[in-house]
Amino acid sequence: MRPRHIYESVRPLPGIARVGAFQDYEKLYQQAASWGIQMANTPEQHNLCSNLPLWYPKMIDLTPRSIWYEAFPSLTTILKDFSFPFFLKGARQTSRHRADASIIRSPTDYERAAEIFRRDPILQWQALVCREFVPLRQIPGGFEGKVPASFEFRTFWWKTKLVGSGRYWFEAPNYGWTVEEEAKALECAQLAVNRLSGGFIVIDLAMTAAGQWIIIECNDGMESGYAGVSPMLLWRNILDNEAPSN
Repeated sequence: MRPRHIYESVRPLPGIARVGAFQDYEKLYQQAASWGIQMANTPEQHNLCSNLPLWYPKMIDLTPRSIWYEAFPSLTTILKDFSFPFFLKGARQTSRHRADASIIRSPTDYERAAEIFRRDPILQWQALVCREFVPLRQIPGGFEGKVPASFEFRTFWWKTKLVGSGRYWFEAPNYGWTVEEEAKALECAQLAVNRLSGGFIVIDLAMTAAGQWIIIECNDGMESGYAGVSPMLLWRNILDNEAPSN
């Protein structure tokens, strides 16, 4: 009798990409489908969990107040809704956590950030998002030229179940949460996950200086780095969640 591969009778094959940020997820999704592979997130799910203008309305109560602009706005426009300091980012991501493109404390800061957005290959194609600046609980260390490191964690979720968590600033001196802090953080992240429809989601969250957990970012788990999450444990947990029950 000819041996059979464990997935030979499974169609479509489940697929999870690990290729960094997607340039055209719709194209990748359709190409994978033509090969008999079902990607972890549909294009609709991918867009929902990776594009702030789509996920923000579902969790206004869990994340800093945000407004986005398709055309780069004047400072006068922004100051109608925000005061200094405020935080800038692309609708999908920051550019390597550059502080000079993110934390705006003065008109001069804004002029500099506007020039960065126009030239930066990561930022120039994204809609601009302005967010309320919320002071976060700081951690030792920090990185010159980057946003100050904070008490922030990355969590991976597979079909609404937690499959991995770890410190976000893995380059910083080791830090961790207490049992009580973890429980509160994961409660907040679970609320966010339940409001999204993705199959494989990343939720980044941080503790504010006042001790409250807030959502910093949502993203597609396929294009998110591990940060301080154990890759082996992450994939083991996903496989365990997909294992057929006895």
